[in-house]
Amino acid sequence: MKLAENEERALKALRERLFEKYPIVDFRLFGSKARGEGRSDSDLDVMIEIPVNDPAIVADIDDIIYRINLDHDVFISAVIFGRDEIEEGPMSEAPIYKVIQQEGIPL
Repeated sequence: MKLAENEERALKALRERLFEKYPIVDFRLFGSKARGEGRSDSDLDVMIEIPVNDPAIVADIDDIIYRINLDHDVFISAVIFGRDEIEEGPMSEAPIYKVIQQEGIPL
């Protein structure tokens, strides 16, 4: 995985902000950047897993990501899952979740 300096700083800032504010269950980079296939204009795909899919928390995380994108001149694209959705719903069988579990890099 090779990331530009601003991408590394952005992911570090996002990790710090999320973990200080919420009980994050899992946080991973996936997609082209995780596979080492990303280009300079590729986005940073991240998966954020929180205990419960709460729309207010998801909206706040989206706001945090928006600010970090602006501050670091990057484009972080997030998928946010609730642990409840994975354990009690069909999400654990969703193709995107399986791919993230296989190729995702914990941050």
